[in-house]
Amino acid sequence: MDSLFIQNSVLSLLLGFLIGLQREMHTIYSHKSRDFGGARTFSMIALFGYLASWFSEFSPYFFVVASAVAGLLLITAYVVNSISVSEKGSTTEFAALITFLIGGMFQVAPPILPVFIAIIVLFLLNLKEKIQEYEQTITKQDLGAAILFMLMTFVILPILPDKPIDSMGLINLYRIWIMVLLVAGISFFGYIAVRIMGTAHGIGIAGLFGGLISSTAVAMSMARKVHENGSLTKNLAIAIALASSMMLIRAGIEMWVINPSLARTFFLPIGVGSVAGFGYIGMMYFTSKRETITQKIEFKNPFDLKEALLMGIIFGATLALIKLADQYTGHMGVYAVASVSGIADVDAIILSLSSLAKNSLNPNTALHAVIIAIVTNSLTKTALVLVLGNTALFRMVFTYYLISIGTFTLTALMVL
Repeated sequence: MDSLFIQNSVLSLLLGFLIGLQREMHTIYSHKSRDFGGARTFSMIALFGYLASWFSEFSPYFFVVASAVAGLLLITAYVVNSISVSEKGSTTEFAALITFLIGGMFQVAPPILPVFIAIIVLFLLNLKEKIQEYEQTITKQDLGAAILFMLMTFVILPILPDKPIDSMGLINLYRIWIMVLLVAGISFFGYIAVRIMGTAHGIGIAGLFGGLISSTAVAMSMARKVHENGSLTKNLAIAIALASSMMLIRAGIEMWVINPSLARTFFLPIGVGSVAGFGYIGMMYFTSKRETITQKIEFKNPFDLKEALLMGIIFGATLALIKLADQYTGHMGVYAVASVSGIADVDAIILSLSSLAKNSLNPNTALHAVIIAIVTNSLTKTALVLVLGNTALFRMVFTYYLISIGTFTLTALMVL
């Protein structure tokens, strides 16, 4: 007997058994009446799919007829179960149909493909409870933001001209829009993570993922929170430090996407600075009170069309300022723009420097300007903590910046 036939028969039975077992366990744990099929039924469906595909080698239309028969049986099972059960979905029937196709794939594709599809199906079937939790957390506006992201990426971006639209060659709409998508995409990931996990369940969540959205917003919120309970100052400092650590990592990601050669220069400084910063955070964590702080930070959805357009204007203006400063005042002008821009945000200046360093801007000037922007932004957040928080919180945050950003800066200067 053909060993390949035996192997595929066994594999199809096994995959069908696993999918059917998941459906059977779901029925039991959901306290529902028994569905139309379980582990044995799904095993037979998968084997039927493989045999139908195998017989089609001898009779070309056999698989088509078998598929029609399997489809009719599943439709009948759905109708019968719908009559006897008040709440009836179609997940099991569709899972059975895919199981039939998985079995058929063993005849026409390498075994790894049907196995891969089966794993994906099992993963999705097992996600129901989690998906229901996320449905209660994710709002209609969040879904609209995700749709807007796809519109911005796959509709707007391709129609923008990839060339300067002005006589001085300052504004390239395509490059600017890529920057908008990059920053908004990273922020949206952090935003959804915060929405799903919830900042009220742990101040570390607020700091860690909030840093992908806005480390400045985290610093301001935590600084204000210290007046409610001064004994938890260290916990609040941890959240601010985590957000700032993510800011450093985020800057590295942005440079890598726009200008990998520039980013490689910063790999070691960002790595050393992050390790030093996380080391100090770890020390604060193990000496702090183990308490959960109810903390709600209102983050703006980064995929609001007005926000995206405003971001594009800021990026375009920053690009133009750097190019004009470099052209008329040299590297000192670029450093001035970097220091001023870094007060509010590092995304625009870092992306602009990364983009221009590929063409007209001297790479060494860009490297030094990035350092200036990050240091300026860190000093700004330290000042905000001092003004909005208290002296104890300021000392801890200042020590973190001294260790993390100080190590980053010294390493970067040594590398340069």
